[in-house]
Amino acid sequence: MHEQIMNAPKGLAGVVVTRTGISDVRSEGELILRGYPISELVNLPFTEVAGLVVCGAIGNQLDAMLAESANLTLLEQELVLALPRRLHPMRMLQGMVPLIGQSPAWGHGRLDQGIHIAAKLPALVATHLNGEPTTLDTGLDYVTRFLTAIETVPEPLTCSAFNTAQILQLEHSLNAGTFAARVVASTLADVECAIAAGIGALSGPLHGGADQAALELVDGFRDEADIRAYVGEALASGTRVPGMGHREYRVRDPRAYYLEDFARQLSGNTAHAETFTRLNVLERCFREAMAERGKEVHANVEFYKGLVYRLLGLPDEFFTSGFAMARVFGYIAHFAENAADNRIFRPAAEYVGP
Repeated sequence: MHEQIMNAPKGLAGVVVTRTGISDVRSEGELILRGYPISELVNLPFTEVAGLVVCGAIGNQLDAMLAESANLTLLEQELVLALPRRLHPMRMLQGMVPLIGQSPAWGHGRLDQGIHIAAKLPALVATHLNGEPTTLDTGLDYVTRFLTAIETVPEPLTCSAFNTAQILQLEHSLNAGTFAARVVASTLADVECAIAAGIGALSGPLHGGADQAALELVDGFRDEADIRAYVGEALASGTRVPGMGHREYRVRDPRAYYLEDFARQLSGNTAHAETFTRLNVLERCFREAMAERGKEVHANVEFYKGLVYRLLGLPDEFFTSGFAMARVFGYIAHFAENAADNRIFRPAAEYVGP
């Protein structure tokens, strides 16, 4: 027993702890959702792909269900607005999710309640951002009604960028947030508790917070000399460069290509074009420096996403809450999958105390 524990890698890296039919992250640069490569899904409406992840099929009723539960009740609005405006949005979400009431229109099944909660996340984010009661227009599609709620003009490019960004973040196998959600689900806790656990894990800078960290990092650079100096210092000190590298991919994160393209398009001919250039230079300089050490490291999904979100009107501290709005559907899918063949997670620890 002790030998097995001692041989387990720190953080359970690479240890298979369950089976899943939801997604597959392939080291050669592929992301598969329910058998579909991400390249076949990125141009579909977000709710269709979310429905594929949660319900197992494209072309379901998820869009109508999300519209039905899109707005907060008066009590839910009051609870959000009673929170300090400076409270980080991820703390707001983690605290509010367990307080959302049951859907009066649906049954009280645990999966339905998860969808009911997911439907309200955009309203929670928009209300906290705006600092006033915010009603989403359910006559609009999911993407357009959120952009409208945060006062971003829903032009074809902004809608396409947000739609794609959210699809790319829907689900990514057994990442830290999803594993946290499945651990809580395995105790037979309610779905809102599992979602809140996933959101808590997602808030960490080593998980969902790298988009904000990467963008704020390049905001402080003046030129390429600054960037090269930073890269040298980071490598010398062993400091992680936010948004660079992914433990699951041996090549570039396939999601990064789409977000880099949208960051380029959205920033073109704007004051943010220089920010995009600095991101590009940082990626190139770090990749070259790592290549000199015999390692291949590329941008991951977080690296360019912060700039995309900023150009879509989200303040920096709201980036990860935008991520949570998408990833919640992955948590719900894993909650349901875990329930079909549940056993409580109970790993062991090797005692090294006195």
